[in-house]
This record gives sequence, C-alpha cells and structure tokens, in this order.
Amino acid sequence: MKGISLIFILTAVLLLSVRTSDAQHINAGAIGTSQNDQLVWANGAAFAAESGFVQNMALANSGRYVGLYNSGPTFTALSATNLGGAAFGSFLMAEIVSVAGPTGSIFSFWEGADQGGGSTPMFSITAGSAGLSHQFALSDVLEGAGQPGGDPFGHLHGRRFTATDLGLYTVGFRVLDTSVNGVGGGAIHVPSAVLYVNFMAVPEPSTFALVGLGLTGLLVMRRKRRT
Repeated sequence: MKGISLIFILTAVLLLSVRTSDAQHINAGAIGTSQNDQLVWANGAAFAAESGFVQNMALANSGRYVGLYNSGPTFTALSATNLGGAAFGSFLMAEIVSVAGPTGSIFSFWEGADQGGGSTPMFSITAGSAGLSHQFALSDVLEGAGQPGGDPFGHLHGRRFTATDLGLYTVGFRVLDTSVNGVGGGAIHVPSAVLYVNFMAVPEPSTFALVGLGLTGLLVMRRKRRT
C-alpha cells in the first residue's frame, strides 16, 4: 500500500505541473495613471492559482542554489508609456504577504547579482506564514524610476525563488507604489489585490521516469486482475 500511495502522490505532482513555465513574466501596472488609481497584476489571471498555472522548481546540484529547488518567474513593471502601465513618478515594489507549503519548509527570494545579490537570499519565509511584508523592487532605479516624472518601468533579471522541500507552495504577491511623488508627498497609486501563485518543487527527472514506469505497471496489474 505504501508503494501505491507514493505513486499516487507523485502522480498528483505530475498532474498539477501540466501548465508550467520556467521563463514567464508577471507584469505589474495600474488601472489608470491618476492619484489613487489601483495597481494591478496586468496579466495576473494567467498565473493565478485558480488558473491551473504552476511554476516548476528544479533541484540544483551545484552553484549558487545547490541543494535547493529553484526557478523564476520574472516579475516586471510595465512602462508608463504602455497601455496599463503605472503613472510617471511611481515606483513599484512586489510584496510577499503569505507563503503556504510543506510543514517546516523555507521559501526564499534571491536578488540578482546585478542588483547586489550574494551567496545568501534577500529574505526567507517559513511556510505557513501570513501577514508578511517582504518586498523586492520591480521598477528600475537606473531607468529613473521613482524620480518626479520618472518611468516606473523595470525588467530585472537574475532573480530566483527557492524552496527547501519537495511539494506545492502557494505564495501571495501584492504590488505597491513606494514613491513620494503623489499628493502630500505620498504614493500615487494604492496597492493591488493579492495574486496567489503556485510553485511546485519537483522530483529529479529520473524520479518522473520511475513514476511513469510505476504507473504503467500498476495499470497492467489492474487490467490482468479484471481479465
């Protein structure tokens, strides 16, 4: 029974990973460019947990993330010149507000080397945590974002999310405007709704092959019993 249970568990991993990507971009923008217009995840519906999207996280055997499951996606801030972009003068930040996952596991964000990232994560979160405010920039200061009249655009690469344990993680992301270019020296935009994205720390490819063989064997056994 234990062997069959393991097969069913790993099969569930396979099924949950049908809609996946290792190189997608989740874009932040706004419903308008006026004071107090709400920020949005412009294409968030395609990545929301209820959409069926799952971001696979593969185990690293060497390098910066050795021993950790890791992957993207890349979070970006649309240009103010794009349809759906936030206002000139705004500065967009992503905020992780919750992480659900395997008991005792750790979910982390690693800053890219070009942004000063080193050999340790920018922040780490224990699964099951809520009411969080761990932030990372979406807008690019080198593009003038956050300055009066500056474009909030940002497309920063080299970042990574990692997880310590095999399994499914559901992470809540919100986008904030942390500029001081709005009325009274505050933000221009109000925060977005929370977008929940599924990440799946997956077994090694060899494990998938074994699961496939196990499922095939199980189906053959069942067919023989019926005949």
